[in-house]
Amino acid sequence: MPELSSLDFRILADELQFISGGKIQKIYHEGKHLHMSIFVKNQGTNMLITGDGKFFTTPHSLKHKMRPTGFCMFLRKRLSGQWIDSIKQIGFERIIVIETQDYRIYLELFRNGNTIITDKDDKIVSVMSVQTWKDRVLKANEIYKMPPVSIDTFGLDSDGFSLAVSKSSKNIISFLARNMSLGGNYAEEVLTISKIDKDLIAKKLDASQVKKIFKAMSSLFKRKKEARIVLEDEKYVDMSSFPLVKYDKFKVKQFETLNETASEFYVSQMELEDEKETTSKTDKVKGSLEHRLKTQTDAILTVNKNIEDCNRKAEMLYSNFNVLDEMIRQVNEACSSKGWDFVQKSIRSGKIDKIKNIDMKNKIMVVDLGEKLNIYLEKPLNHSAEMYYQKAKRSKQKIPGIEKSIGLTKDKIEKSEVATVRKPKPKVKRAVKKKEWFDKFRSFRSSTGFLVLGGKDATTNEILVKKHTDAEDIIFHADIAGSSFVVIKSDGKKIDDTTISEAAQFAASYSKAWKMKTGTVDVFWVAPEQVSKQAPTGEYIQKGSFMVRGKKNWMKPELRVAFALIGDELVCAPVVTVSLKTKKYVAIAPGYKKSKELAKDIRTKLFSVSSKAEQEILREISVDDIQKHIPAGTGEILK
Repeated sequence: MPELSSLDFRILADELQFISGGKIQKIYHEGKHLHMSIFVKNQGTNMLITGDGKFFTTPHSLKHKMRPTGFCMFLRKRLSGQWIDSIKQIGFERIIVIETQDYRIYLELFRNGNTIITDKDDKIVSVMSVQTWKDRVLKANEIYKMPPVSIDTFGLDSDGFSLAVSKSSKNIISFLARNMSLGGNYAEEVLTISKIDKDLIAKKLDASQVKKIFKAMSSLFKRKKEARIVLEDEKYVDMSSFPLVKYDKFKVKQFETLNETASEFYVSQMELEDEKETTSKTDKVKGSLEHRLKTQTDAILTVNKNIEDCNRKAEMLYSNFNVLDEMIRQVNEACSSKGWDFVQKSIRSGKIDKIKNIDMKNKIMVVDLGEKLNIYLEKPLNHSAEMYYQKAKRSKQKIPGIEKSIGLTKDKIEKSEVATVRKPKPKVKRAVKKKEWFDKFRSFRSSTGFLVLGGKDATTNEILVKKHTDAEDIIFHADIAGSSFVVIKSDGKKIDDTTISEAAQFAASYSKAWKMKTGTVDVFWVAPEQVSKQAPTGEYIQKGSFMVRGKKNWMKPELRVAFALIGDELVCAPVVTVSLKTKKYVAIAPGYKKSKELAKDIRTKLFSVSSKAEQEILREISVDDIQKHIPAGTGEILK
């Protein structure tokens, strides 16, 4: 198993800056590892894997223990919901510190390392493993103290390096690997480049040899990052941030980042949730399925009862409309004139007939008309009735899904009766999509083939307009602050009206208007020459914003996007774009359902209209892959 060096951790700490500003959700404790599910706006959820010399994120769903440890439960209570403020490496140590608004998470990633949680004053609140040394104690209520600090290799000049070498009795490779924190691979690379025998004692080297080593080490730090996994007989054997001489003749698999490399290498050796194989006897499988069928059947009965209850309560409100309307008026008047305490005492004493309670925080009155009804004091009475009707409607929408699940369970029961062991289905492997320069932006191909790009935030807005917009392109922006800039890349061709309409809807959907739940929004498009960072005298233009001068071409598109599986790729684009390419799509509009639940619904809907081959591909597309494309983190599926 490869061991990440301090240099690797420096690179990873830089690459993982994207989770700064993310929210810690679920936490798992697996042996020496800590797994933290972190949601980042516009990027979805990633699992941060730390501990036992590892520090990387992965989009994969991993297998976790059913029963969390005490340490895990403690962390869930303290860290779940915390926002990450910063991630940094301490000096050139194999120690990473993650700061949230209330805590510091110290990750000691060397051999026999640890995970320590402290408050903002570095007082330890919890530790993965209690450890005690002569001058250092890691346990609750102690002040966190760093281990002995090694040499800051990055901060050394030639003289400082020579002095450190002259004091070491270790052989030179051990000195570089440990004292310089380069690790075995990079220490060996430095000595190979400088042509110095790795077994020579450090302090016995002459000045010219030391100079060669320092020069080789400095060149390593400046080397272009080309993260890769090394393969031998098609098996992963090592990984590194740079090409290494000793692996010149080996087959390698390259990646854009070291984080992706670490994820691929380590996760390939972990058990993925999607790859669990269930092997059991026929009676065990059948018993489990029959229990599931009973649960699903009970769920149908519960939903139908809930629908009946809600409809009955709504009708009861309308049947007693005048009486209840007058009751609301009197309660509101009494609260205004005599105060809440008076009304509450009257209710408790039974002086006010039929009213059982008033929740003043939510302004809800509970009335007993043979059944307890919730009535909103600050809303018209018909609003309370409609709330019950809406609840019944939502319950009714669950029935087709449950009925479909019942059918699937019955089919599985029949199959289990003739199968001794349930065999895992062969998986259809998706081709690995080649990384493109525009993958850092939102993007889609218009129905006529033009590439359309959109910024994800202030930084990518700035990059898109300043670095990737040519004179013949077209720039779009919704007429509302805090929205994405969208660019149609012309590639020297005349941009057609259909593409302009599609790009306008894209700009509208990824604007603040989606969060405001509006149906349409004004969008304008202009030529790149009309867009500038030059502000009027005395004014300042924020990052990601631009001045637009001259005539604007106005449009008023609906806020709509659609999801579809085209080939083996998940596509999110304007509805008209997707509808011209496939009939199997799911369209969404602004709404109140949270992105995670909405993404699950989208995946289910796509699954229901897909062929068996397409369903196998959809199984490999995670909910997070869909969630990150949902504008503003909420929405609803269009019928």
